[in-house]
Amino acid sequence: MLARRHLLAGLALAPLPLAAQPAGRALTLVVPFAPGGSTDVGARLIAPRLAHHLGQSVVVENRPGAGGATAADQVRRATPDGSTLLIAVASTHGVNPAVFPDLPYDAERDFAAVALLGVTGFVVVVRADAGFADMNALVAKLRAEPGKHNYASAGVGSMPHLAGEWFRTALGLQVEHVPYRGGGPAMVALMGGEVTYMIESIPTVAGAITDGRLKALARASARASGPVAELPALADLIPGFDAETWILAAAPAGTPAPVLARLNAAFNAALAEPELAERLRAIGTEPVTDSTPESAARHISTEIARWRRVVAETGVTIERR
Repeated sequence: MLARRHLLAGLALAPLPLAAQPAGRALTLVVPFAPGGSTDVGARLIAPRLAHHLGQSVVVENRPGAGGATAADQVRRATPDGSTLLIAVASTHGVNPAVFPDLPYDAERDFAAVALLGVTGFVVVVRADAGFADMNALVAKLRAEPGKHNYASAGVGSMPHLAGEWFRTALGLQVEHVPYRGGGPAMVALMGGEVTYMIESIPTVAGAITDGRLKALARASARASGPVAELPALADLIPGFDAETWILAAAPAGTPAPVLARLNAAFNAALAEPELAERLRAIGTEPVTDSTPESAARHISTEIARWRRVVAETGVTIERR
């Protein structure tokens, strides 16, 4: 299954059929990262089918900077008429609000959730030749050799960092955190033997698992879906453990409820299309087709509370860059 996804990922940017759209004001989806990443690819896959169901043009605008805060601040200031939406992610509306007290936006107060669009799982991975048969073997090794092992993350304050600290402290492990500038460099370090393990998103590590360089031992997500659904869950070792990233459409606070309902229906209809769903799965994102504005808002609140608890329990202190 991973191999199939890896092959399909190369087709992910091919446009889906787009029905003729009436002229008029376009809906703008603001992506908080540079072009080419999984969030950007996901938004560009969804945009034409969303346009079809709305009957209006949809454009994607990239506004990278400050870990997503630049885009979030732009959208919170936009006119609340449904013409500008943020493609919020776990960092902008989950981890960052839990970690940084000085963000220029309030993830709950300044936005009206429209729909949860998709989720992407995280996995625990090691070098394929490291000799770990399963997750229990890794934990046993870490416990037997305190202070001799480390784990990689995509950077200080990233979800892989917080997930790694949650894992470490919950099991009482003496391991060191080694931050890198993104998931890619962290994965290279793992394959090069600089670290023992890492917790990272499926899209980042799927190719290396497929070609045999890395081995997935467990899924960090409680949700059993995607190419690692058959793996044991970290929640089996650590009750309540759940780490996954996601994309969610959010409008400026004050957007009228009928507008939110119309947008929500169009997103759900687009994500229910089999071809779009398959293309999202090819980049590691499991589409969500039954979200409501209310359930999407609850999702944000739950995620912020989860990561605030992790920060409090692990004692992580981070200064915003």
